[in-house]
Amino acid sequence: MPNKNKGKNQIANQETLRCFIAINVPEELKQKIYEIQNKLNSEGIKLIEHNNLHITLKFLGDTHSKNLSKIEQVLREINFTPFKIHLHRVGVFPDESYVRVVWIGCDSKELSILGEKIEDVLTGMFRKEDLTVHLTIARVKKKIEIHTFLEQHKNDDFGVFVCTGFELKQSILDREGPTYSTIARFDAKTQ
Repeated sequence: MPNKNKGKNQIANQETLRCFIAINVPEELKQKIYEIQNKLNSEGIKLIEHNNLHITLKFLGDTHSKNLSKIEQVLREINFTPFKIHLHRVGVFPDESYVRVVWIGCDSKELSILGEKIEDVLTGMFRKEDLTVHLTIARVKKKIEIHTFLEQHKNDDFGVFVCTGFELKQSILDREGPTYSTIARFDAKTQ
């Protein structure tokens, strides 16, 4: 007997979803980021795909589908107005001698405040974490020499954009890498 609901709501049919909260990056800035990613393209480095570039505000991890409506409800309670984010500087985590992540810095006082508001409304549902705002551009799989690259690009400027909202996203992992889809969007309030 065919399933009448097939394709209507895939989320409802999954028990747990790998979720995170993020801000999307505009296309024009992704192009500038893509140019620097190409300079990193070597063995042992996995570049973040162009369409997957984002600023993570909170990684939720495996989240039961029955909790999604509560998560959406509390995130909708967050009040914020549009604000600017400056993307500049290139750095690494945890440090140059053992690189796991290559990132671009995200400067904005309002971004930190939004991150704190998200942590506050999710208290009790998820472990509280300190927000280290950045935009991941590559993950490193083995030891690499990156000092010269960092010296050349540590002060690069990628531009400024206005954040008008954030999203609750799902990450589906497969052999080719993650695929992200939006579960819900939370828009800034205009005055």
